[in-house]
Amino acid sequence: MAPRSFLFLFTLLLCSPLLIAQVDLDGAWEGTMTVGGIYSNEQLPMQLYLTTEGTQVEGRSYVQLPDGSTLRMDLRGRMYRDLSLQLTEVKFAGDPTNDILPEFNRQYQIVFKPDLWDAQLRGFWQEVTDKTFNNGRKRGRMVLKRRKVKGV
Repeated sequence: MAPRSFLFLFTLLLCSPLLIAQVDLDGAWEGTMTVGGIYSNEQLPMQLYLTTEGTQVEGRSYVQLPDGSTLRMDLRGRMYRDLSLQLTEVKFAGDPTNDILPEFNRQYQIVFKPDLWDAQLRGFWQEVTDKTFNNGRKRGRMVLKRRKVKGV
């Protein structure tokens, strides 16, 4: 019986670092979002900084506009058990010298793929409006990857 117990303990010790190395949602994500519709190929650089507490998610989005300016918005939402996210822009996060106000707020539907080597956020965004089925409603896609920390 002792050799089996020893083998089990040895296997458990080998697997424990894998449990610690799980990828979580917290941190910096960068990639692109499309503008001009779901099927558009026009992309803008985008970054998300997210923090989680239980199922609640908060963060900030940074979108680089074509004129070189950056649109910053605070986000709030929820992560579900299937690792999908629902985020809504709740507040403009500019400074007094920044006059770039958004034309509209966005709502995001995202799927979190927590791969150890290639973690991704993939999903869609849409304009928050009362006219849900309006043809002029703005929407698009987004793909973000975990931002690599240099030197690690």
